[in-house]
Amino acid sequence: MQRQSLDHTGILNVAAKYLARRPDAPIAEYAEPWRFPLIDSYWAGKDLASEYASNRVTFVWSADTATDLTPISVVGTFDNLWDSTLLDAVMFAGEPTRYRAATIIVPKGQVHTYKFLRAGQAVLDPINPQRVTLDNGVEWSRFFTEQCLTPLSFEEWELAILVRLTNEILPFNSPDAQDFMNLFYFNSDKQARNSVFSQAYRLEQPIGAVNFIDNLVAREEHYHLIDYKICLKLIDGLLRNRFPGLTPEEVSKDGYQDLYNQMAAGTVDGWDTEQYQSPNYFLQLLRRHTYTGVFSHPKYGGNIAGAGWAYLEQNYVGPHGESCFDWERSIEPPLGASTDYFT
Repeated sequence: MQRQSLDHTGILNVAAKYLARRPDAPIAEYAEPWRFPLIDSYWAGKDLASEYASNRVTFVWSADTATDLTPISVVGTFDNLWDSTLLDAVMFAGEPTRYRAATIIVPKGQVHTYKFLRAGQAVLDPINPQRVTLDNGVEWSRFFTEQCLTPLSFEEWELAILVRLTNEILPFNSPDAQDFMNLFYFNSDKQARNSVFSQAYRLEQPIGAVNFIDNLVAREEHYHLIDYKICLKLIDGLLRNRFPGLTPEEVSKDGYQDLYNQMAAGTVDGWDTEQYQSPNYFLQLLRRHTYTGVFSHPKYGGNIAGAGWAYLEQNYVGPHGESCFDWERSIEPPLGASTDYFT
């Protein structure tokens, strides 16, 4: 396991706003504990292409007082479980604060469980709300790095329905869109194909958007997971009733188009409004998440390699053929061309 030292002021700037807030403060519930551990880009000033494949993960612990010297370490699946990493005191103006932190380097696309050891006693991360119960019944804290492809929130049958629904939303099924994606990957240089594009999904396969949604409701919008769980179960039952003998994954495109149109109209035959009142609300939620994922920053998982941005770049041009969406100018290498991040 590789460890990295971060500037203490930087850690305080990110962490102290939440950690210093009283739990009973009026706006405490609007804090963002899902940001912990801190997942960020990794760059050591060496090889951009190889370092792009890793994240730095910073664990933060808040002691009761700055004079609390109880040793705190972290243990998890990112390392040998019999090894632990000691958290160091975070300093401010030469004086210790009540915060401890440790930063490690973890490959992108991974999910890990961990616990803190406080004086040798294992405890869950009191900051991070992400937790998972393993098969042996033991609960652990959890984090995942950027571009994580492991399902976190949904079962396989739920993912299959989401793939079909997002396919009805996204405009990437046309022959022109498919030809564009073939050229997009073919024209990329070999190094890019082997590193940045290794996890890229073709836009005609909306699993990229589904992966983004799965990550989103595992962390930032966990409060919407219940919407998905209820509505996907309702949709599963509806499709099985409408098409006996077929699984929802096997239902024709026309079957999904009819369902989509009914949800858009707000009236779906057989929809149990006692379980979920508005199918149109769920559709709008799904549309927002789908488009956000496909056209957001690639690190969030739905726009791997900037494929969605490249599609926009091709389709929005000026009167002289110039691009109106030159996204590479604002993104660091190896994905983009901007050097502003490293000067």
